[in-house]
Amino acid sequence: MKNFKFLMPMLAFVMAIGMSFANKANVQSNGWVERDGVPYQLQNDPCDSGKEDLCMVRFADDPGTVLQVYTDSSLQTPKDGGDTVAYIISD
Repeated sequence: MKNFKFLMPMLAFVMAIGMSFANKANVQSNGWVERDGVPYQLQNDPCDSGKEDLCMVRFADDPGTVLQVYTDSSLQTPKDGGDTVAYIISD
């Protein structure tokens, strides 16, 4: 019983520290675009202007098409941080 009273608080402390590193709530992706009808994850984050404008990109191999950047693969939430001119991506 004496060991139990000592080990339980220590176990709770160790578990609390371990669980603090298991949180992935703040993971930021570089952004997603819809390319050829399929979600495509960008390799670099072009949306770093700090402005409230929506982030738009165009690919170097298709310069005539401007694509909206989204925060996740569901393509529901547009990503801020864009500029008045679309970023050119050379993927």
